[in-house]
Amino acid sequence: MLSIAMIRFATIYVVILGVSLFTGRSAATPPDLHVPTDWRIENTPYPPPWAKTLPWKGTLQLRFPPGFFMPEHDFSWSYPIMYVLQGNVLKSVSDLKLALKTYDAGLYGDQFPITKIKVTVIRKNRFPGPKPIHILFDGFDPFTTKKELRTHMVIYRRFDERTQRTILLILRSRRPPDPNDPVWKSLLKFPADIGF
Repeated sequence: MLSIAMIRFATIYVVILGVSLFTGRSAATPPDLHVPTDWRIENTPYPPPWAKTLPWKGTLQLRFPPGFFMPEHDFSWSYPIMYVLQGNVLKSVSDLKLALKTYDAGLYGDQFPITKIKVTVIRKNRFPGPKPIHILFDGFDPFTTKKELRTHMVIYRRFDERTQRTILLILRSRRPPDPNDPVWKSLLKFPADIGF
C-alpha cells in the first residue's frame, strides 16, 4: 500500500512534469522576457564583447520597442534588459554600479569616458530584496544624438537557490518612473511575466 508521503511526492512530480511538458521548459530553464508585437529581440552571452572585464557569467535578454533609436520618440532609450547570471552575484549596490558603468562605457567606446558616468541611487530598498531600487544614470547616447543622456533604471533582483542563478531585471527609460506614463505602463508588464 502506498504511503501518503509517496502519493504526495508522485502528485508533485506529475504536476512538475506536466508543467514542463506544457511549457516546453524544464524547472531549471531560466525565464524568457516576452516579446511585444513589433519589438526587437536581442539575446546574448554575458559579459558582452565590449565589457569582457566583468567577472560574472551568464546571458542577457533585451527587448527594444519601436522608436528606441528615435531621439524624439516617447520610447527613445526605453527598454527592459534581463541578466541571468551564474551564482548569487550582484548582491551589492557597488557591484551593480560597476556592472552598469562598465557595460555602458563599453558601448560608448572612446566617445565618453567611464569616469564621467554618474550612477545615483534614488530609492534604495533592501537590496537584494523583493522591492526594486531606482537609479538615475547619467551617461551618453552613442547611437543617435552623440550627447550626454540621463536615464532612469528600476531594478529588480532575486537569487534562485534551486538553479543557483541570479535574475536581474532592469527597466530603463529617459522618462521618470510613473505607473501612469504610457511608456512605463509597457515596461512595468515585464516584472510580473518573470515572477517579480
